[in-house]
Amino acid sequence: MTTADVPADGAVRIGAIRLPAGRRIRSDGGRGEPVAWVTSEPVPDAGRAWAALSDVHAQSGLVPFLLSGIAGGTERPWDSQEFRNAEDVTGLDHLDAAESLRADWQGRTTEYDDYDEEDEDYQDDDFARSTAEEVAPFSRRQFPGLAQAEEHQLDAGQFDQVLNGLGPARVGLAPAGRPADVLPMLGWNEALVTALPIAAVLRSWEDRFGARLLRVGFAEISVLAQRPPRTLESAQHLAAEQWALCDEFGGTGLHDVPSIAASLLQSPVWTFWWD
Repeated sequence: MTTADVPADGAVRIGAIRLPAGRRIRSDGGRGEPVAWVTSEPVPDAGRAWAALSDVHAQSGLVPFLLSGIAGGTERPWDSQEFRNAEDVTGLDHLDAAESLRADWQGRTTEYDDYDEEDEDYQDDDFARSTAEEVAPFSRRQFPGLAQAEEHQLDAGQFDQVLNGLGPARVGLAPAGRPADVLPMLGWNEALVTALPIAAVLRSWEDRFGARLLRVGFAEISVLAQRPPRTLESAQHLAAEQWALCDEFGGTGLHDVPSIAASLLQSPVWTFWWD
């Protein structure tokens, strides 16, 4: 938890970091308590601002993130304040990321259409074939488990290159003890349901890969991993986690473990989208 307050409307200064004028965002469709503060206009060097604000999070209690939305804009969900009531993140202490992802994996690899529960031998061959291709090299019948933690960090040049590529963006601040907790504390959701299971997975990625929340949109989020996977085997296991978690990966419609794994070895920015 955090004792930080949502900044008031107007410009914000945190240490040596200055942000232009912004406003409070409230939960419950704008009727609830303030849950975040967001700039009214894009910040030119948003990546640098995000990194600098991340560095002082321990002192400020405010987690920075960049805003995204629908159709290239940020009106939804930010200006329309399309958020549910904030959730109590103490429940995250009792959620296990591996168990959550295992349940997601089972849900995505189980035949539903025309499934006869009384027929143990039933199998939709087309579904089984396509799912097996999506989760290769793993078996669709068993979640492969969590990827091993990575120790090697991006070097300064790699990190700078990522930040330079982010371009202008509106910047948000939310009180939270750690970046993964922002989504439930915002009342964010991808299907009008709790964000706690997603936050539990994000906590696990923070611990294993140094992956911090980077961008939040209507049904899309991104994280920036400071210790991304370096080997194909590690990338494949992490890709299996991400395939189980979301509908599309990478912001380019990736739907299968092999292509997600290849993307993970190319970029430390991981983007997730839900339909």
